[in-house]
Amino acid sequence: MVEKILFIIFAVMTVAGGVGTITRRNVIHALLLLVFTFLNVAAIFFLTQAYFLAVIQILVYAGAILVLFVFVIMFLNLRTFQEQEQTHRGQRWVALVLSVLVLAEFIIVLAGITFVSAKGGFTPEAITAAGGSTRVFSNALFNQTLLPFEVASVILLVAMVGAIILVKKEKAANVATREWEPDAESPAEAAEEEV
Repeated sequence: MVEKILFIIFAVMTVAGGVGTITRRNVIHALLLLVFTFLNVAAIFFLTQAYFLAVIQILVYAGAILVLFVFVIMFLNLRTFQEQEQTHRGQRWVALVLSVLVLAEFIIVLAGITFVSAKGGFTPEAITAAGGSTRVFSNALFNQTLLPFEVASVILLVAMVGAIILVKKEKAANVATREWEPDAESPAEAAEEEV
């Protein structure tokens, strides 16, 4: 009974954190709410005795992915971004129509599937006999779902390389280097500007 109450509390806080993340205008507040959401998801993993996934959730998502988000925000010029118009006139209506279509598709898919236990038929005794939850998880990940795992890795790699190329092009277009004549001494003000 206590586990069900804790699960409901953490689930409500996770949904609230997710909604808060996408509705905040301040990006830093959205990032803090995202950390809050990740930690609540980790708490749900702890409640379901998926300790490995809970630790990975904290290390990878609340740690590494969030640091990546912070670096992306540091690269952006947020003042210029906030001054620009964020949506075109028809964009909101297109987003509304697409949202309704995606919601309808989601409901149709949910109506057509049969739900099984989240444990996948594994009892705690079966997991212990198979060598622990980490071994069962790794067998399922690398034997049954290896291709989607590798495809996700390639997509993340392509996104990272694309982001680096975009930042390099943008910096190269905005930076004008000053050529110095070897015989002329540069004034102190110009040297400070260059630094």
